Amino acid sequence: MGKVKLILILLVFITPFILAQYFYMNNATDSRGTTNHGKFLDEEININLDNQDEHWALLQVLPIECDLKCQDNTYMLRQVNTLLGKNMDRVERYILFNRSYENQYQYLKNYPKVIVLDKSETLYNKLSKMNNGIFIVDPFGKIILGYNRNFEAKGLLKDLKKLLKYSKI
Repeated sequence: MGKVKLILILLVFITPFILAQYFYMNNATDSRGTTNHGKFLDEEININLDNQDEHWALLQVLPIECDLKCQDNTYMLRQVNTLLGKNMDRVERYILFNRSYENQYQYLKNYPKVIVLDKSETLYNKLSKMNNGIFIVDPFGKIILGYNRNFEAKGLLKDLKKLLKYSKI
C-alpha cells in the first residue's frame, strides 16, 4: 500500500511536466485563436493625433478613388461610435486622405464630427499600401488593430468595447 501512495504522489508532481513537454513539442497551443476580429499590425506605427484628452481613435484611410463601399465604411464607423453608448465620448473618428484628390471627398461634409488629419504624404502612403483601410489607435498614438475594407462592423464594435473595458483611459 505504501508503494502505491508513493507512485501516486510522484505522478501528481510529474504529470504537469510531461503534459507541458507534450504541448511544447506538438505546438498544441498554436491552434488556439484569438478573440479579436481585426489583425494586429506586423510593424509598430505611431501617429500624432493631437488629442490632449487622450481618446481612443478610429482611423479610416481613404483610397484615391472613394467608391460607394468606402463611403459606407465611413457611415458604419459613425454607427459603431454611436453604438458604444456611454463610451461614445472616449472614441474619436479620424479620416486620412490624399490632399491631391481632396475634391473627390465632398461626401465628408455629411460627417461634421469626423476629424480630417492633415498629415504628411509619407504617412498616407505607408497606411494606404497596407491591406487595411480602418485602424484602431490607442490614446498614445499607436496603431493597434487593422481592418480590411470589407470589415464587419459587429467585429469592430466588439474589439472596441473590449479595449475600452480594460483601458483605464
